[in-house]
Amino acid sequence: MNVDWELAHSLTVDDGQGVRCACELPSSDDSYRLVIGTQGGSLYQWSLPSQSLTPISYQHNHSVTAILSNGVDTYVTGCKDNIIRVFDGATHEMKRLLEGHTKAVTSLDWCGGTYLVSGSWDGTAKLWDISNGALLATLPDHENTVTVCGLSYSGSNVWVATGSAGVAQSNSISGHSIRIWKIDVTTGEVNTINKVSNDHFGPIRDLTLDSQSSTLASCSNDGTVKLRDTKEGGCLQTLSFPVNDPPMLLSVTATSDGSIVAGAEDGHVVLWKLGDNDSAPPQLIRHSSSVWDVSSLHNGDFTTCCQDGVVRIFTQSHDRRASDEVKEHFAQSVEAALKKQNKGPSQEEISKLPKWELNTLILGKSEGQVQVFQKEGIAIAAQWSEASKTWIEVGQVVGGGNQEDTGVIDGVKYDFVMPIEVDQEGGGVAKLNIGYNTGENPFVAAQRFIDAHVLPQHHLAEIADYIQQRVGNSAPTIGASTNAAPVTGTPLVSFEYLPVKGYKYFELTKATNFEKVLSKIDEVGLLSKEEMATLQRLTDTLAVTNRYHASTLEPAAFSLLKKILSEWPPAKAFPALDLARLAVLHPASANWDWNLLLAQAYTLSEKDKDNVAVSMLALRLIVNYFKGPIEALDFKQVLAFSERFLASKNKNVRLSVVSVLWNVSLYLHSCSSSDSNSQSVVTQVASIIDSKTYESEAMFRALSALGTVLLAKPSAKEFANALFLAGKVEMVASPHGDKAKAIAKEIYALLQ
Repeated sequence: MNVDWELAHSLTVDDGQGVRCACELPSSDDSYRLVIGTQGGSLYQWSLPSQSLTPISYQHNHSVTAILSNGVDTYVTGCKDNIIRVFDGATHEMKRLLEGHTKAVTSLDWCGGTYLVSGSWDGTAKLWDISNGALLATLPDHENTVTVCGLSYSGSNVWVATGSAGVAQSNSISGHSIRIWKIDVTTGEVNTINKVSNDHFGPIRDLTLDSQSSTLASCSNDGTVKLRDTKEGGCLQTLSFPVNDPPMLLSVTATSDGSIVAGAEDGHVVLWKLGDNDSAPPQLIRHSSSVWDVSSLHNGDFTTCCQDGVVRIFTQSHDRRASDEVKEHFAQSVEAALKKQNKGPSQEEISKLPKWELNTLILGKSEGQVQVFQKEGIAIAAQWSEASKTWIEVGQVVGGGNQEDTGVIDGVKYDFVMPIEVDQEGGGVAKLNIGYNTGENPFVAAQRFIDAHVLPQHHLAEIADYIQQRVGNSAPTIGASTNAAPVTGTPLVSFEYLPVKGYKYFELTKATNFEKVLSKIDEVGLLSKEEMATLQRLTDTLAVTNRYHASTLEPAAFSLLKKILSEWPPAKAFPALDLARLAVLHPASANWDWNLLLAQAYTLSEKDKDNVAVSMLALRLIVNYFKGPIEALDFKQVLAFSERFLASKNKNVRLSVVSVLWNVSLYLHSCSSSDSNSQSVVTQVASIIDSKTYESEAMFRALSALGTVLLAKPSAKEFANALFLAGKVEMVASPHGDKAKAIAKEIYALLQ
């Protein structure tokens, strides 16, 4: 009698990221640990049955796409930055980097002993000895993305299976293959034992070895798992997902009781119990989002890693089943996710959309691009007309339902909705839906599809041909405006927080005590009574902010500030710097030589680098300078100055630094300026992100500066991607509140 699998434990990883993978580390007879890798590049340790969660300090540069334990003292990770990392299983110290792949590493497995095999988007598998980091062999010439499985080893020989994603040919994906390899670890000699091609009807996504039946299991985008002979890779049995239109299967594992488990992109987990009753229907367990990874545990249970940020453990043991309350919560989360998929946007989501009355300020990127706006409290879809340079309203955005039955994609109705598999840049394969309306130019629909899914432009003609074949239209006459590549112009403005809306200033507050400031200056004993009276009149004027439009500043006050800043030591001069940073906010100070005062502030800070007050006030003087003639600023010098204080231990200095970056980024967004300035902003924010020492408001300002400069300068985006910031921003924002999380998501979208 088959016993159904039920939820045992679940854990939400609180960094706002999808969970991509997990592996098991031993602990004691009844306890164990999971190491979890996230889309944001973070690692966590989850101890069971205590269920304690411990963040691991090491941060990857990009998504952790594979993780594997040797079951003793070591685990390894594969990352989208092309690097494999080897960790100590007890201390989580990173011990070694394995570098050699040129694209993301997405598959890992052991081949016995210390031998590790890796698969990558670069079309190769590689064999490593992790004891010394040596690359032993490369298995070349795969069809795009490679998934790997270690089969056996004997003496100096290891046997490995690989699966490939295939290549695009005639509007479909073909050539996906299983290969069986033999590698001599002493000589590096590589031999292909056998190759089996196209017995799946879609890309091969994962492989696993079922030790119970001694078979190799492969899962595919076609919704099937095939059990294979490990000697030559031939198919022995096919396990099919029990619906007519199956989802893509992303991961497969075998449990100790003889079950085959696969995770699907639509959130399903499917379980086949092999044995005497192979005809029994498989069990389905629905999740709220894509299941990236399934893996078996030593006690017979298995884990699922889901895009909803939750790791779950499922069991057949009555003793380890979750409480009814926990299982009910899981069921409710799935139900809520399904309801959300089938209804239109919420009022909260609508409120974040760009307003229709401002559509003239938003430029489309290409003919036929679809953008959603808010109009009179509802969400509407509009298409961009390149000829008229305007948005044309299409209709109200409603719930999607079953896309192929209703002809709706992302709330927009189409006359035809067609499935399409696209071979993506970097080796990935996507199974998507494309919408088309009767009489529409197929190239316009194809371009809209490419823009929506950020696909390589070289697919344009291929997708347009596919549309024509499916709808039976003759080839249209293609005009120059629609047959061209996407128009490059102003980025689509549809963000809530980006770009930043105005400059930051450190203005007069209730805490400002002019009496104390003047007292400190007077204590030095270097000013006459007349000079102190001049400063008194200055503070009296600065204190009445609602009269700035009618008051003036004496030239003598400027002369005094200049004298103090140039002649007094930093420890005595900083109160005058406080007056200067407030005086620059007064309109009448526009006639003062502020470049001279800035130069004196720089010099003061250089004389006493450890004086926190001088550093903070000099930075705040720069921030407030943006109230005046900004063009006079030397931005290279400003950014060099702010960079000096990135590692400050004082939170007020840190807030001042990011306020400088905020204002500089907004200025760069509003005018043409050197790309080196934008790259400096990106570099400084990257340092702030890596430091993990900045408070919530400071982090929000830093991320705002980053996002704004990314919108301003295309080169800044390239530079940010070279620093792997896409994989860091959401993770670093997670502890800093909803605003920081929201702006991190906007930055992540910009960097895709």
